[in-house]
Parts: sequence; C-alpha cells; structure tokens
Amino acid sequence: MSVSEITDDFRDRARSADILSGSQKLMILVLSMTLYGVGDIVANIVPEIQAGPFEIGVSYFSFIAVVLAALLAPAWVALGAPLGELVFSDMLLGDFGGFSEIEGFLETALAIYIAGCLVRNPRSLRQLFWAPIVMVLVDKLTGGAIDITKVLIGIDPESLEESGGLVSAFLVAEGIDIVITVVTSGILFGALPAMWLAPRLYGKLEPIMGLRPRDPQRPPRMRGPWKTSIWAVAALAFVAAAAVELTAAWEEFAGREGISVLGAFEPDYVERFGAVYLWIAAAIALVIGLGVFFALRAVRSRSQ
Repeated sequence: MSVSEITDDFRDRARSADILSGSQKLMILVLSMTLYGVGDIVANIVPEIQAGPFEIGVSYFSFIAVVLAALLAPAWVALGAPLGELVFSDMLLGDFGGFSEIEGFLETALAIYIAGCLVRNPRSLRQLFWAPIVMVLVDKLTGGAIDITKVLIGIDPESLEESGGLVSAFLVAEGIDIVITVVTSGILFGALPAMWLAPRLYGKLEPIMGLRPRDPQRPPRMRGPWKTSIWAVAALAFVAAAAVELTAAWEEFAGREGISVLGAFEPDYVERFGAVYLWIAAAIALVIGLGVFFALRAVRSRSQ
C-alpha cells in the first residue's frame, strides 16, 4: 500500500465518526424536499418581467439548496431537493410530466452536489458567493447542451422557429437565458441570501439532527458512490438525462405518446382554482414535510 493510500485510509477512518445513520439521512432528505419544494412553489408566485423577447423571472431559489448542502450532507441534499420539486411542487400544482422529469432531476441533483462540496467552510463568504453560481451554471449548461442537441438533430423545430429559423439566433437566446438565470437565481436569489444565512445557521441547524458542524479542515470529498470519480458520475448523469430528454422530444416530434409521458399528472390546479392555490399548495407542502421531519426526529430521540 502506497503512502497516499495509507493517508486516504487514515482519513476515511477518522471520518467514520461522521457517518450518518439511516434516520439522519431521512431527516436531511425530508427537510431538503420540503424547503426546496416550498421554495419552488413560491418562485412560481414571483412575477416575471418582460424585456423584449426575454422573460426575466426566478427559476428557483438556489440559496435554499446551497445553504442546506453547505451545512449538512451534500449527497442527501442533492437527492432530496429535486425530489421536493417533483413531489411538493409539480404534483401539488398538477404539472408533473412523468418519466421525462428525470432529466431535470439528474441535472439539478448533480449541480447541488457539486455546489455543496465547493463550500469547505460555511462561514466563508467567498465560497458561499460562488457555490450558487456554480450550481446554476452546471444545471443550465447541461440543460442547454441537451436543448442545442435537440435543435441540431431536428427534433425540436418549435424552438428553432421561435428564433427565426436560425441556429445562431437560437444559440444566442440560450446564452442570454443562462446569463439571466445566473444573475437572478445565482446571485440575487442565490449568493446574496446564502452569504447572509449560512454563517448564521452554522452550528445551530446541525445539532437538531444530531450532526456535528462541518469541519473546514475535513470538508466533504467530491466523489461519487463507492469512491468513484465524480466526473464519471457526472458524465453518466448527463448521458442519462440527454437520453431521457431526446426520447421525449422525439416522441413529441413523431406525435406519439410513449415512455416519456409514463406517470404524467397534469390536471393544472392553478388554472382551475386560480393563483391563490399556489399559497395553499405551499402551506400543504410545508405542513406535510415538517410534520414528517419532526416525526422522524422524535422517533430518533426515543431510540437513543
């Protein structure tokens, strides 16, 4: 065994005290689902501004995911947050696209995990500034690459028509959309609130779940399951997301309903009951999510 391997083994053993129990993983998952899902509903309430051909709005509140991932276990926050968007936002609002939603789940989960691992010290304002921006860039660049592929291979003619039939105009529109999202969701509703919130919650949120605050000297490693390379995991996630989205686009282009709409649930409650339903859905999600979270916490306390 080489010196570096011995060192890695020693570090892994030192970290064994930080291994999460099943109940702690569930609490992080449920808390992330609840807060990010409710945040996604509230983001739908924020009005959009029309600026020429572009709509300036809030895609999501990235600070919620980044703050949780910076304080807790990034991997479980990365799984819980996009799951909350699907369960507590899309389904409650009646706009769940079915199997094709996997694309957004994979892109968002990868983005949150990378952003959470970038924050080595939750009190570092510099790291908290860049983490939400990186989250938005990873999410939007992977999604943008798939959108461009759809247009180039000709299975998304509507997007090309909206750009006047020119690929160059479509690419410019995609680039401007990414810049707008970085400014709104990455800085205004990402970096700035994260820089204010994370240092104030550091050392206060973790004990609620029986966790120790993150040690800046031992930050989470950016690696995949079973110590695989994060870049291999990222490449696999991108290929899977692209396969799902390209299949969905091809089925829509061919005018057939296939695997992409499997499990789709789209009664659109907002259109049926009005904008007030958004607040009702947010309240329902908050009550259900926090109820489950505190029930898990009570069970864990009794078992100790």
